Amino acid sequence: MQLVNAKLSRQMTMIGLGTLAFYACVLGTGYASLEILPQFAVSAVIFLGSGKIMRQMAAKLPAKEQSEKKEDEEPNWELRNLVLNWVAAAMVVSIVALFVVKPTSMTFNEFSRFLLKMDVVVTDYEMPIAP
Repeated sequence: MQLVNAKLSRQMTMIGLGTLAFYACVLGTGYASLEILPQFAVSAVIFLGSGKIMRQMAAKLPAKEQSEKKEDEEPNWELRNLVLNWVAAAMVVSIVALFVVKPTSMTFNEFSRFLLKMDVVVTDYEMPIAP
């Protein structure tokens, strides 16, 4: 149990460092103003502090008896291989779909800006009457 709590505390610390890096990038690029800095700082401090608190709690927990130690189980490599194959196939299909959907006259930068500005879909086109 102590090992699980130690891993979780490291993960929470890494999430805290990640949030700090993300907030620094957001502030550095100008997408957010300094008015929201206190909220960002509080959330990052909560993540960083929770990692330290979990580590302290794990140290205070009583150690389990050595006889109850479970052997490490062999990972299911077939399942992991299947998941990896499906994720890789989905990524390849997504990339190919991006190339198919993107007009040849547009760059990827223009296409991404075009997609980001498509917030309204007009559906009231006047259709010509078929002869």
